[in-house]
Amino acid sequence: MRKFVFVLCFIFAHFITFHTTIAQKRIPRNFAEYGFFLNKQQLYLQELLEFLRIPSISASSEHLKDVQGAAEWLKNRMLGAGISNAQIFQVGKYPLVYASIPAAIPQAPTVLIYGHFDVQPASVEDGWNITKPFKPRVIQDKIYARGASDDKGSLLSVVHAVEAILAVSQGRSPVHIKLLFEGQEEIGSPDLPSWLLKNRKLVQSDLLISADGSMHSETIGSIVWGLRGAGAIQVNVTGPSHDLHSGGFGGVVENPIHCLVKLLQSMRYENGSIAVEGFYEGTRTVTQKEKEFTRQSIDFERELSRLAGVSQLVGGESKLFDVIERLWFRPTLDVVGIWGGYMDQGIKTVLPARAHAKLSFRLVQEQIPEKVVEKMIRHVNEHCPVGCACEAFDLGFHALPFESDPDMLSNQVLRETLLDIYQEEPKYVRSGASIPIVGFIQKEFQMPAIFLAFGLPDENIHGPNEFYRIGSMDKARKAYVSFLYQLGERYQLERSSKKPTQSQVVATTTPTEDIEMDHSEL
Repeated sequence: MRKFVFVLCFIFAHFITFHTTIAQKRIPRNFAEYGFFLNKQQLYLQELLEFLRIPSISASSEHLKDVQGAAEWLKNRMLGAGISNAQIFQVGKYPLVYASIPAAIPQAPTVLIYGHFDVQPASVEDGWNITKPFKPRVIQDKIYARGASDDKGSLLSVVHAVEAILAVSQGRSPVHIKLLFEGQEEIGSPDLPSWLLKNRKLVQSDLLISADGSMHSETIGSIVWGLRGAGAIQVNVTGPSHDLHSGGFGGVVENPIHCLVKLLQSMRYENGSIAVEGFYEGTRTVTQKEKEFTRQSIDFERELSRLAGVSQLVGGESKLFDVIERLWFRPTLDVVGIWGGYMDQGIKTVLPARAHAKLSFRLVQEQIPEKVVEKMIRHVNEHCPVGCACEAFDLGFHALPFESDPDMLSNQVLRETLLDIYQEEPKYVRSGASIPIVGFIQKEFQMPAIFLAFGLPDENIHGPNEFYRIGSMDKARKAYVSFLYQLGERYQLERSSKKPTQSQVVATTTPTEDIEMDHSEL
């Protein structure tokens, strides 16, 4: 009997110690009670402005030094936040910033947080009229600059959140954290997959969190459970050996621009659906549960028209699928660039020797970018109009479609976090956009993924006058702190409520150990 009482006392003492430790390290949900962020608001804003001044355009060879400069800036900021092992890896021509932070409890799950610090090209000629792209300007609650919303604003808030966690927990986190911030996302992350596969020990985790993405609105959060994939090709059409006088040769020599237009027209049926043979292979019927999600998010439809500045929405197969289904569950084929002939002021009466186009496509479900590229190239070769020569090649922008379970544990914790932040139930949504590396990591590492990113649909990412809201910075910091603490607690509760088996236990002893993991719980 005495031995039994002793065992009970030991278990009770262990239980109290464990929960006291967690409580001491947990930042309160009522963030008004916690002042770490409050006296740093202006500092955080100035840091973001400094970060935004770096023109880290990955698409331009002239700006490779700036991409490198952004990586150096970010690494130094992470070191200043107490992330002592922040380091830069060279991935092809582009830098990657990586760090790991151990958890207070060795058995805690490991979270990989992903973001990117490269940005889209931008120039005043694109229509920037509030400020120059890399001269950030603050107007009321908005920070105007290229990369403000995509993705430097959310990314920097992750660093601030980790800094807060380390400051109040003597350098120990409620979960193992890995930070992976890349400098080539805007060109499709071409070199990153091979690096990830070669560095599995650094990457392998229980959960991937993307800091790249957006929320539903300023007042309502969103749980993103699907993205479309992507691919792209360039088409070159040639005719005569050189430009010809249109009066001397027009009507007897085929015009490459006319050939290009015919070729592009051959890729669609009259109803707008895609005519490329085999293009729809890998798509499937939308399930009833998925249709229910589209109905709870149907307010997107009127917002899309407003944000695009158009009077009505159209699209391929418009009579077969509603707007949200087309945006979330159907593939697309778009001409995103076309050029040829004389394009300067006035007129030059020549028949051009060549014409070009760039095409991108968004993919869904089981569509594979490489296979769709092959079908597109085959279509170009088989449908080239008489009188011209046509060629097509892969532009290397590949992204796998991404889908997750809206009800998995990490999304349940995300719902609680967003409910804390917004005081409103979050929307369960998909996105028509693509983040190449998210789908790759999910497939190759069998790692579930969620999105905790705070851009908003109207912030004009990739366009002129891109901006980010100062209020979103605050939401992002609080959300990351809250989510990571709640995930650690919820995971421990889930573990303690089950009898451990080899298939249920995630054996994460350190954040960089190469181990087999079961991710079904997250």
